Amino acid sequence: MAYQKNVMCDSPVRDFADSQVLEVAIGEGVVTKAPDIICSKGLGSCVVVTLYDAQRRIGGLAHIMLPHSVSLNGHHTPYHRADTAIAALVKALQGKGARRQDMVAKMAGGARMFSDYQDSSPGIGAENIMSIKNVLKRKGVPLIGEDVGGNYGRSIEFYLDSGKLIVRAIGKEDRVI
Repeated sequence: MAYQKNVMCDSPVRDFADSQVLEVAIGEGVVTKAPDIICSKGLGSCVVVTLYDAQRRIGGLAHIMLPHSVSLNGHHTPYHRADTAIAALVKALQGKGARRQDMVAKMAGGARMFSDYQDSSPGIGAENIMSIKNVLKRKGVPLIGEDVGGNYGRSIEFYLDSGKLIVRAIGKEDRVI
């Protein structure tokens, strides 16, 4: 399938034959197969991480809110925190037939949305980015593309037929990673 301009989750254009467009909100995750498209809107300091097995065209996406599950209080899905989200994605991909040694990762987001606010911390976006990179390294999943940091929001589309991750931001060119 060719890249479709303006596919976003709420797009009225649905010319994707038998594919589904699945929207993932903050703290959620999904695993599915080609020809589906997964999208997520409104990334600020949150980070979307995708895992993809190109040989089997199986992929997953998590919209991660915080870097660690150390201080979990209350009920949260595993996709809220970086360490538990990546473990959940790996397990779910393997459950659909993906092989860990064939998985690759991409990520987008992790902005410092209030750049005028100065303090000594790196900000939650930077912490999310560092945590995700550390977890991927521990899990042995190579990070092959990223569009992270800055002080602007993003929305993404993840095409499981090709593994392409399209990153959109207001006032910026679309980026394909």
